[in-house]
Amino acid sequence: FIPSAAKLTYNPIFKHLVNAIDFIPRRIFSEFSNIPPNHLRIRVGVGNRILANHIFYLNEAKDFWLHAIHSGLCRLDFHVLDIGCGCGRFAQYLRDYKFKQEIFSGRYVGIDIDEESLQWCRQNFDSERFSFHRSNHVSKAYNVAGKVEDNYVLPIGNESIDFVFSTSVFTHLLEPEMVNYYKESFRVLKPGGYMAMYCFCMDHPPPTFGDRHTFRFRIGNSYVESMAIPEAAVAYEEAYLFKVANEI
Repeated sequence: FIPSAAKLTYNPIFKHLVNAIDFIPRRIFSEFSNIPPNHLRIRVGVGNRILANHIFYLNEAKDFWLHAIHSGLCRLDFHVLDIGCGCGRFAQYLRDYKFKQEIFSGRYVGIDIDEESLQWCRQNFDSERFSFHRSNHVSKAYNVAGKVEDNYVLPIGNESIDFVFSTSVFTHLLEPEMVNYYKESFRVLKPGGYMAMYCFCMDHPPPTFGDRHTFRFRIGNSYVESMAIPEAAVAYEEAYLFKVANEI
């Protein structure tokens, strides 16, 4: 019935309602006072946790960073690029990390198409370590006023990033945009650096496959959940993903 919960968060009535419900928890628990408003958290994905997603938001990035640092993909002094940063869910963990005197001392660059989320990030992250930039490609789910732009260029120099990652944006990209971000990520990556791009894969379906997700429609090499809002959920076959990566 609702192909894209993210699209609902642009509705003023829905936005006001979920933020009003969020008022009391944010006042009771200090840990929730510096996270984004509820409609922005829902926009980046909280599953069915529309009314109570505070802990989910704060914890979701933890396992990712533990894996990335433990596996040697990233260090606390790396230059990091997050494509599809949303309202700073993964940046927040780096910003607040402190163990004894150790903090994130590198540079983080966030890219997203949602200007409201980027504005929140710019106001809530220090500019010495964090910067946020807008990609203006069109998306029926996130940016209907954007441009049909297959060749978006990241505002970053060649071979300047140690670690490029995307935890959910590939799940919302049709083929031209996906290939473009692949190419741009490789361009800005330092020799020996790492890329980690997470996506829906038809060969390894998510736990929601057959229930919430079916990917029954086809657009080129993309399998989509909704033709009305194709970017709501997009999957690819594993062979095609490796083919694109090997050709770059």
